[in-house]
Amino acid sequence: MSLEKTTTSSTSATENSTFPIDLKMLKRFEDIMGPEMAITLIEQFLTYASQQLVDLQQSITKGNSESLRHQAHQLKGESLQLGANQLGALCEQLEILAQEGQLETAPANLAQIETEWAKVKAALSSGTKL
Repeated sequence: MSLEKTTTSSTSATENSTFPIDLKMLKRFEDIMGPEMAITLIEQFLTYASQQLVDLQQSITKGNSESLRHQAHQLKGESLQLGANQLGALCEQLEILAQEGQLETAPANLAQIETEWAKVKAALSSGTKL
């Protein structure tokens, strides 16, 4: 299935600033990778990001700021690559907190990431056959 269905049927969503995916960026990703590879990579991202959230929580629980920083950085990059800009921005905030060793607010930040992740997952899942 092509991502074209997602990008054309959600055109009005690009006008809505709360839509979790930059559809132009996602379309560019599809153009570069090809439709089949893009879908495969999106499916891998959906699995990867779910596990990353578990790993982020474990790092926070253990107070491991270096692991938290690294994991947040990775999820940020993967998110931005697919146009999940708000998710990427939230991950960057967590990455900075971890780098500065300020883990007091990390649980609240992770909760925001999880909320945004649910939106991203729904948006990406609607355009692919999972």
